[in-house]
Amino acid sequence: MFLALNGDVLQARLLVERRVKKEQTITVALQPTPSAHLHRRWSGDTSTRASPSRGMSFLAESSRRVHALDYVGEFEVGTPPVRFRAILDTGSGAVLLPADRCHESLACRKHKRYNLNASSTSSPIAWLDNATEAPRDMFDRETLHLAFGAGEVWGQLVRDDVCLAEGMCRRMNFVEVVEASDQPFEAAQWDGVLGLAPDISPAKEYNLLESFGSGSASVFALFLGRGLRDGAEVTWGGYRRERVASPFVWVNLTVPGYWQIKLSDLTIGGKALDLGCSCEGCCQAVVDSGSSVIMGPAFLIKMLKEKMNLSEICTNKTFPSLGFKVAGHDGRDEMLELTADEYMDREWSEGVEYCLPHLMPVGETGRGPIVVLGMPVLRKFYTVFDGKAKRVGFALANQPNISGPEPNDMKKNGTFVVAPLAEEASRKVFPSMAVAKHMSDVTVPLIPCRGTCYPQNETGQDGKAI
Repeated sequence: MFLALNGDVLQARLLVERRVKKEQTITVALQPTPSAHLHRRWSGDTSTRASPSRGMSFLAESSRRVHALDYVGEFEVGTPPVRFRAILDTGSGAVLLPADRCHESLACRKHKRYNLNASSTSSPIAWLDNATEAPRDMFDRETLHLAFGAGEVWGQLVRDDVCLAEGMCRRMNFVEVVEASDQPFEAAQWDGVLGLAPDISPAKEYNLLESFGSGSASVFALFLGRGLRDGAEVTWGGYRRERVASPFVWVNLTVPGYWQIKLSDLTIGGKALDLGCSCEGCCQAVVDSGSSVIMGPAFLIKMLKEKMNLSEICTNKTFPSLGFKVAGHDGRDEMLELTADEYMDREWSEGVEYCLPHLMPVGETGRGPIVVLGMPVLRKFYTVFDGKAKRVGFALANQPNISGPEPNDMKKNGTFVVAPLAEEASRKVFPSMAVAKHMSDVTVPLIPCRGTCYPQNETGQDGKAI
C-alpha cells in the first residue's frame, strides 16, 4: 500500500523564539492530534535557529523552478486600506505580509510592505497564547519561524482589518514578516500569502476561514482558466453555477488540518492500477492551490512516468490520460481524469518538441506518503472548498474559450508564448476580472502569472490599479 499513513501529522513547522537563559519547550496543539512543538525565546535571539521541516505547500522548490505558475489575488489591509497581492494557498494556514521593518531581506524590499504604524486600526500582539494582549514595548513580542519546502520566514503577530472584497472585511490576526529567505520570495509576483487550509493555523485567531465566519469565507470556490488569457477567480461564500459544466462530485475530508481526501485508485488510459487503496488511511491526497504541479512519493511518480511512457523529447508522440478515482457521497467511485495536454507542458525548440509532465516527487510530508493535487487538477475541475461540511467538490470547469484551439501556453525557442485568442473571443477583459456579487457570494478576479502577469495592470503608489 504505497500511501499508508504513518500516523504523523503534516505540518509547516512552527517555532517561536524567545530570549531566555535556558530554552523551554512547550507543546501546543496545532491540530487535534498529535501536537507540534513550540520553542520559545525572545524575538531578538536567533543564535540557535532550528532547521526547517519540509512543508507541502506552494514553496515546493522544483515545482516553482520548472513550471513557475501562480494565481494571485488582491486584498486590502489596514485603515486607510492598502492593497496587496497574495497567493491563495490551500496548503498553508496563515496570512503573511512583509513588514515595513523588514529592511535586511531582499525578498521584503522588492515587495510592498505592511506598515503597522500607518494603520489606525492596527494593534501589535505580544504572545501567541493571547490573541489580543498588546506588548509592553516593541521588543516584548514573540517571533514565529515558519518553514516550508524551499523557504522560511520569521514574523511577529499583529491584528488589523483585512478585506477580501468590498464589504467583506474582518479584524483578524496575521503574521507580519520581519525576515524572509530570498528563495522563493524574492522573485515572487505576490507580496504575501493567504493561507486557506482549514485547520493548521498557529491558533484559531489566525485562521482566515474561521475569522470570517460561516457563510463568508468558510466556503469558497476556485476557477482557473485553461490558458493565461482565460482569467481566474475566487468566489467567497459559495460558487458560481455558470462555472459548472457537470454535476459536482463531493468528497469528504479524511484527516483534519488540510483539504485531505482519500483516493480509491489511480488510472492510466482509463485502466485502474489496483494500488490497494481499501485499507484504512491508505491512498491519501491533499488539494493544494499553492502547488503548480501534481506531486507524490518518488517511487509512485517514477512508476507513473514509466507506465505512461513519458519522454522528454516527444515530437509526434501521444500519451495516455491520468486519472484519480475518488469516492463520492453516495459511495460510488468517480473519476478526475486529465488528458496529456492537461498534465504536461510542451516546448518547441529548433523544430523539436519537448514535454515536461506536471509530475514531481515530494519528500517527507509528516503525514506519510501523500499525493498533492495541484493546479493541473484545479484547472480542469471547478473546485469548491466547503469548510462547514468538511468536504471538497469537483465539477468540470466551464471554460470561456478565450484562448484559441491550441490548449496550452508553451515555450517556443526559449520564449514563453501565451496561447492565441480564439477568433470569436472579444479582446475586452474577461468578465470575471471585475468584482461580482450574487446573493451572499462575492467573486473577485485572480491574476495568472507566469514570468509576467496577465493582464498587465499598472499600479499607483497606493497599490490600486490606475
